Amino acid sequence: MLTNNQTSSTLEMERLRALRDYDILDTPPEQEFDNITKLASLICNTPIAVIALVDEDRLWFKSVLGLDFKELPREISFAEHVIQSDNVFEVCDALEDERFSKHPSVIGHIHLRYYAGAPLIDENGYRLGTICVFDQQPKQMSEAQKEGLQILAKEIITHISLRKKAKELQVKTQRFEELLNISTVSPEIHCILDDKGELLFVNSAVTSVLEYEVEEAVGLTAWTFCYRDDIDRVVNTIEAGLALGTKQFNIDFRIVTKSGLIRWLSWNMVCKNRRWYAYGRDITENKRVENELMKLSFVASKVNNAVVINDSDNHVTWVNAAFEKITGFTLEDIKGQRLGDLIQGPGTDLELIEQARELTNRHQSFTVDLLAYRKDKQPIWLSIYNTVVFNDEGKVEIEVEIILDITEKKKAEEELQLLSLVASKTDTGVNIADGEGYTTWINHSMEKLTGYTLNELQGLRLGDILSKDEAQRELIVASRQKANNRESSIIEVQAKKKSGEPIWFSVSNTPIVNEKGKVERQIDLITDISQRKQVEKEMVEAKEQALQLSAAKEMFLSVMSHEIRTPLNAVIGMAHLLLDNDPKESQIPDLNLLRFSAENLLNIINDILDLTKMETGNVQLETIPFSMKALASDVINSLQMSVVARNNTLELICDERIPEYVKGDKTRLYQVMMNLLGNAIKFTQDGTIILEINMLSEDQDRVLLHFAVKDTGIGIAEEKLAYIFQPFIQARTDISRKYGGTGLGLTITKKMLELYGADIQVDSEEGEGTVFHFNISFEKANDYVPQVKVFTEPNMFMDKRILLVDDNEINALIAKRIFGKWGLSLDFAISGEEALEKVRDHIYDLIFMDIKMPGIDGFEATTLIRAMDGDYYKQVPILALTASTLHDEHNKFAESGMNGHILKPFKPEDMRNVLSEYLS
Repeated sequence: MLTNNQTSSTLEMERLRALRDYDILDTPPEQEFDNITKLASLICNTPIAVIALVDEDRLWFKSVLGLDFKELPREISFAEHVIQSDNVFEVCDALEDERFSKHPSVIGHIHLRYYAGAPLIDENGYRLGTICVFDQQPKQMSEAQKEGLQILAKEIITHISLRKKAKELQVKTQRFEELLNISTVSPEIHCILDDKGELLFVNSAVTSVLEYEVEEAVGLTAWTFCYRDDIDRVVNTIEAGLALGTKQFNIDFRIVTKSGLIRWLSWNMVCKNRRWYAYGRDITENKRVENELMKLSFVASKVNNAVVINDSDNHVTWVNAAFEKITGFTLEDIKGQRLGDLIQGPGTDLELIEQARELTNRHQSFTVDLLAYRKDKQPIWLSIYNTVVFNDEGKVEIEVEIILDITEKKKAEEELQLLSLVASKTDTGVNIADGEGYTTWINHSMEKLTGYTLNELQGLRLGDILSKDEAQRELIVASRQKANNRESSIIEVQAKKKSGEPIWFSVSNTPIVNEKGKVERQIDLITDISQRKQVEKEMVEAKEQALQLSAAKEMFLSVMSHEIRTPLNAVIGMAHLLLDNDPKESQIPDLNLLRFSAENLLNIINDILDLTKMETGNVQLETIPFSMKALASDVINSLQMSVVARNNTLELICDERIPEYVKGDKTRLYQVMMNLLGNAIKFTQDGTIILEINMLSEDQDRVLLHFAVKDTGIGIAEEKLAYIFQPFIQARTDISRKYGGTGLGLTITKKMLELYGADIQVDSEEGEGTVFHFNISFEKANDYVPQVKVFTEPNMFMDKRILLVDDNEINALIAKRIFGKWGLSLDFAISGEEALEKVRDHIYDLIFMDIKMPGIDGFEATTLIRAMDGDYYKQVPILALTASTLHDEHNKFAESGMNGHILKPFKPEDMRNVLSEYLS
């Protein structure tokens, strides 16, 4: 019996074997794993997240966020506790936990206080590693966060498994890259007969030799073709040989063609398992040569075939020119010698030469195929037809040998034999059918794939037996049509084995066309692709799950932003109202702090939403004319208060050569410059910040500008430069506490510049300052003429009537207070239904429509208003009031008939600008 230690060691060895089978250790980073790590960090609200795989003596990180090393010694890792558990393992405060209070990561420079991890368990129960999160502050997860971490652990296992299956599929696919091409174009007859002499199979040579089509010949007996005078001789020879145990025969006899012609054929026959396998060569010409050799000897020197004349002792006396051309030997080289002695070599069958000589000694003619060698020692296949010529006394006078070079034919035969062998041994199913697609032969692999034997499929169409589903039938019929048109095809069909078990096949059909252009045979190469189809199905399901997760992420953040923006609207609005109502001097700092805090929270929400939209591809750049110099000046002016508060100097250096107007996304570029300058101001005290814009190049239509933001602030350590553009990452651990911020500003800036096709660079030295710089190409706006905006004074709204539709009473109260100061007549509706009634009963100059309301929402209400009869309902301006930033909702604004939207919470000056645009 195994001890506990032995059992544990065996299980560990099995676990390590399973881990290494996934072939994932020491692989490069992969985006899908990095995305999961980032998501774990967001869900658990921790700065550090890791996907770790537990190797024999180390903890290797497949993906890491917040740390700058890729592995740890296994003996000092927390992972040992995690992989022994089925659930989330959590250490709320490592300093208070006696198991970890002395741990190097706790008392060392990392200052780890919090740890949580979920085990990565594959479908076989092997614990491969963990997904874990760290923090330097004590905390405790909610149940929802734990569940989220476990879901991510399962998602990681899914990615690892799919990664392994994809590699396995690739290896298997490579095994079947060689296509087989079985040909039956031999000029000799190849056939199979049963023990009664009935033809079971014959190749297409039966047409050229006997004038029968293959279909006509199959089923007839050999005696149907045999010349009547030769039947007795052939039968006696075979019976005598079988009586002596002979299984192989070489017999020459005459056959009668369909049209009545008589031909001589030389047959090689083998009897095996009550079947005769025969190879018949047409030797009619040889026989005629034998009979007429003496008459035609005077032209022997002119024929293309080699002619050799031997004396009665088998010594060469004469050769023609064709012999010299075929073998390289001249008459002088060979005269007086035996031909067999001169043309033999290392591969020559010497026994075959001796058999031929024995036949000569018995005064018998023979035909032999022999591997011989030319004078230059190059191998060559020769077919030698030997004829003995007798004198009037019946004695051998001469031997005449007609020699044909059959090297190419032998190569073709060897290739055919190799293909036949491969077809019988390969794992790929092979189905050979006639020109109409009816099966004539299948290999053993085909029997294993389908469960059907050759006898069960012979004479039937394979598709009719294996697939009866109508959808699959259409593919099969289309493939048959292509075969009829002499076109190859490849289809993938779902079929059923003989047992009823479903199976997926890849079928490659190749039609074999004869010299008349008619399809005489079809070859199907069939492979089992069931496993590949299953992997494809799993990959599709995994992709759908990933898309659903992405959509859920976007929806969650949008809904949360709506829920947060709605009360923020009240807070910011009330702060503005209180500041505008002559507060006490002692209240002004508190109100300014309230407004600043609320707007700062709004900026954080906007950063997170901007990052999410860019990650999901929902941000597109506008292309509108604007003044680069005016934009830069606006940025500089808007930051002066922050600059003065930190005793800094802010300078603008703008190249005078820059065109007055260019085309681009002014808002995104403004945000980029504000982010970079805001950071420079925040991290600089008693120093200088410079925004420098220079023109690098210019052509007729475009201009390339270089932007640089320089400061003399705290700088960034060289080892941190690679991480500062990652989400929620700060250059030092104390920055967030000392200077504030979310760590998203540079991430958003980098992604926005990527939309421009720009790559931001950073040069910095700790304690010496920082320079961020990038290049952007803009289209020139040479023909642009700016419009002069006329600002509408508040008293110009006195005769205007507005409808505000919002189910939030606080929003209505704030709007009433703000709009009331500007002399507007304001009506309220708390639902879509009430809004429709008021629009029917009153005339409004402008309608503000909330989007998310119970019952009829803002989109539906706007659509119903636009559908009412009358020009007023088609033309009255309707603006969406929304706290949502979903990309598809922006599209729905126009679809429902809205003129635009304003995002909550809004500032009074923003609202006044909107009123001026629509009411002036």
